[in-house]
Amino acid sequence: MKWHAPVDPDCPEVREFTETLLNDPMTEAMGAPVDEILEAFEIKHRRTCKRCQEFGVANIEVVEG
Repeated sequence: MKWHAPVDPDCPEVREFTETLLNDPMTEAMGAPVDEILEAFEIKHRRTCKRCQEFGVANIEVVEG
């Protein structure tokens, strides 16, 4: 078990990154590891985004892994 602090899905930067990644036909064509890419983005983004830091603390969850 580990803690996961999600980023705010309504954050403009998160929304733009996610939509760009998921709507890019090359993502699926290459078999890109979407989960790993999103996790890396969240970690990097959360360091500088106060909004996502606060959202993560308010919505922290325990996940298997």
